[in-house]
Amino acid sequence: MKKIFTLTLNWLFEKKYNVITFIAYTIIAALLLKQHIYSAFVLMFLISLKEIYPISKKLIIIAKSAFMIKFYNIFIWFISYIISLKILSYSIGISEDKLKFAPLIMAVPVSIILVYILIALLSLFLLLSIQVLAQLSFFMTTNLKNRITKSGYYIFANRFYFLMILLIPFLMGVAYISPYFIRLALLADSTFISDCGEKEKNRSYLRIDDKSCLAFDLNWSVVTETPKKIIIDEKDKH
Repeated sequence: MKKIFTLTLNWLFEKKYNVITFIAYTIIAALLLKQHIYSAFVLMFLISLKEIYPISKKLIIIAKSAFMIKFYNIFIWFISYIISLKILSYSIGISEDKLKFAPLIMAVPVSIILVYILIALLSLFLLLSIQVLAQLSFFMTTNLKNRITKSGYYIFANRFYFLMILLIPFLMGVAYISPYFIRLALLADSTFISDCGEKEKNRSYLRIDDKSCLAFDLNWSVVTETPKKIIIDEKDKH
C-alpha cells in the first residue's frame, strides 16, 4: 500500500502541470454548469495569461515588425475605412460624399474587430496544423516526435489561440463604446454653417439628404445622446 501511495505521489509530481490544468478546466466546467459565467471567464483568463507567457516575446516582436505595421496601415486600415463608410451610410441613410472624417474615426473600432477575426482564423489554421502533425506522428520515429513537440513552431501554434481569450475583454469594450464612436464620428462631420438651421454656437448640423438633417446640441452629453433628426421644409428655404 505504501509503495502504491509513493508511486502515485511521484506520478502526480511528474505530471503536476497536466493535473493542475485538468483540475482548472474541471472547475471552469463546474462554474459554467452553475452559470457562474464571469467567474469561469476570470479563471480562463488567468490560465490564458499563463499559457501565452512563453510566446509573449515572439508576439511582441511580430506585432512590432515592419511587415505587420505596414499590413495594418495599408490593408487593415483601408478595409476598416471602407466598412465604416458603408455602415454609416446605410445605417444613417446619408450619402457617402457627405462623410469625410466619420469613417476615419469609426475605422478605429472596426480595425480592432478585423484584427481579432484574423487572429481567430490564424489560431484555427495553427490548431489544424497541429492536428495534421498528430495524425502523421504514427509514421514518425520517437526522436522526430520529440523534436517536433519541442520546436518553436509547435509551442507557438499550441499556445497562440489563448490570445483570443485574452482579447475578449477588449472586444467587449469595443462593442460597448461603438455607439459613442458613431455619434463622435458623425459629430466630426457636422458644421455650424448649414441650411439645416440657424447658426448657433451650441449647435451643429449634418445634412442627411435633401429633406432631413441631424442636429447636435454641443453640451456634455453630445456623445451619449442620439442627435436629433430634423425635417427641412423646402418652403422655408425659399
